[in-house]
Amino acid sequence: MEQQEAQKTIPHVVFLPFPAQGHIKPMLKLAELLSYANIQVTFINTEHVHQHFIPSIDIQAFYRRCPNFQFLSISDGLPLDHPRSGKHFVDLFSSVRAVTKPELCQLLVSLSREGRLQPPTCIIADGIMSCSAIEVAEEFGVPVFTFRTFSASSTWTYFHLLDLIEAGEVPFQG
Repeated sequence: MEQQEAQKTIPHVVFLPFPAQGHIKPMLKLAELLSYANIQVTFINTEHVHQHFIPSIDIQAFYRRCPNFQFLSISDGLPLDHPRSGKHFVDLFSSVRAVTKPELCQLLVSLSREGRLQPPTCIIADGIMSCSAIEVAEEFGVPVFTFRTFSASSTWTYFHLLDLIEAGEVPFQG
């Protein structure tokens, strides 16, 4: 009984990365760090990413290091054999935007009913996934944080692009 009470007081953070390697890896590192701080972490990948990711790691060793960590998956709305890179990236982006909210809600509700998961304390979503995550967080009455997974140089460019255009540096000449 004491263990159940202790688990109820542990914060539970749900991570929702965009299903692309450059987005998953930074969020996974943050999730691991929170797990090391005795925070329950649920990391939600798409089924396509999940089927390629889980066999590529020693999952038992990972769970020994991070016992409060779990990987779950939801659909990205595309058939598993549909390409998700190159010119097909737009298909992935559109499909993910369309299906994430209902898929995430359904997953969290079903796990809560089964008693496998305490309700989230907060959701940390990839910046690209923020619209769906905000709506889900509002339904569950929890805060949502967006996590931008791009590099510091990308952030600098984003904040200074207008200055670069005005200075004639962009678009590049030649």
